[in-house]
Amino acid sequence: MEGGMIVFTQRASTEYSNLQIEFVRKRIFGWKWGWGGGYGISKSSSDPSAMDYMSMPRLEHIKSPFPIIFGNVLNPVIKRITVETKENGTPISTEAKMVKVGAERNIWFVLLPSSASTPFEIKAFNEEGVRIANKEINDPNDSGALLIED
Repeated sequence: MEGGMIVFTQRASTEYSNLQIEFVRKRIFGWKWGWGGGYGISKSSSDPSAMDYMSMPRLEHIKSPFPIIFGNVLNPVIKRITVETKENGTPISTEAKMVKVGAERNIWFVLLPSSASTPFEIKAFNEEGVRIANKEINDPNDSGALLIED
C-alpha cells in the first residue's frame, strides 16, 4: 500500500485464536516498523466463534493506514464481511478484503476512512448473502469474537 506494507503474523495454537498486524515503511536501509498490535482469544468448545476481530484506531502522531479492523474467519460458511460506519449520520458500508492464508484458513481486514469513528458494525454473510453474524463495536481499541446467529 502507499507509504508501506501491512504484515500479518500468527503464532500456531489450537488453544486460542490470535493475529498480529504490523505496519512497516520502506526506507533507504530497509524496512522500519511504524505501528501495530495484536490479540489472542481463547477458543470455546460450547460456543465456537464464527470469526474474531480487533479494531485499531488512527493515531494523530503516526502516519499509517489506520483505522483498521481485522481478524480470522473461523467458520467456512462466512463468505463476505462488511463494516458499517456513519458519516454525518449516513451509513457507509465497506467491504472487507478476505485473504486465503492456508488450505482452510482466511483472514479479513477493512481499511476504514481516516474520518471513521465508533460505533462500527461488523456484519458477516453466507454464500446466499444472508447475514449470519453481526456485532456493534463502540470502543476503537476493541477485540472479540462473533457467533453465528440463530
